[in-house]
Amino acid sequence: MVFYALHIPGIEDERVRLLAEACSSLKISFKEVDPFSYDLAKNSPVQPGDMVYRVSRGKILQTFEKFFLTPGVVTFYTDPWHHGGDPFVFEKEGIACPKTIFCPTNNRERLISYVEALGGFPIVIKALGGTRGLGVMKIDSFSTLFGIVDYLLSQCKLITLCQYIPVKTSARFIVLGDKVIASLEYRAKGHDFRSNEASTPIVIGKKYPAALERLAVHATKVLGLEFSGVDILIHEAKPYVTEVNFPCNFVRPQTVLDMDIARAMIEYLSGKGYN
Repeated sequence: MVFYALHIPGIEDERVRLLAEACSSLKISFKEVDPFSYDLAKNSPVQPGDMVYRVSRGKILQTFEKFFLTPGVVTFYTDPWHHGGDPFVFEKEGIACPKTIFCPTNNRERLISYVEALGGFPIVIKALGGTRGLGVMKIDSFSTLFGIVDYLLSQCKLITLCQYIPVKTSARFIVLGDKVIASLEYRAKGHDFRSNEASTPIVIGKKYPAALERLAVHATKVLGLEFSGVDILIHEAKPYVTEVNFPCNFVRPQTVLDMDIARAMIEYLSGKGYN
């Protein structure tokens, strides 16, 4: 049994280090694979029962990952070819999330109608593909909205417009299998509305009600995943799922809570074995 960590050097190196240490303690062979140095003309080295984990996000690694998803591979996907996260999937499953509109246009009349549909200003605009709050902006006027949409579309960015939920904290749940194994509260700094905007945000360990944990597990399963970081906003006692992140930053909860999440991840995969 081999654990393959698909990883671009220099991006999320700490995740790789923790996974390697966990494999070593469990006597499992660990191999880090870099898409820029791997010879894709060769056959995939993965054997039935081997574990594959994509360490970080990005189109390059997502495409590279498909090369390793051969029959019998063990992953956190319930179906390696049908997974993905967007609020439209949640809506179909009855999971509450901030109202969201995909925005492929800078047509002024259309943008005005979108804002009305979202309940008026403020709204949130997201340039998809960022992390730690990058590309997430609070918009208070049409003049600002028009300029930002013009710029993002000129950069070929995918954009969504979202309902603004007035909160200063967010909950992060680490889901593994059928349960939440860790949870954190993120707090916005100063005048920023984003609770996870920095590399060193204000974050504490927090235990949330069982109903929220069940919601996090359900949202993860809906996307065909068995491991994730689920972000939930709570406003006037109502929870809104904003994101189900895979892969996710397990380093922060591992550090804050002093628990070996990397080891739990590998133990879970090795326990699945080859079906």
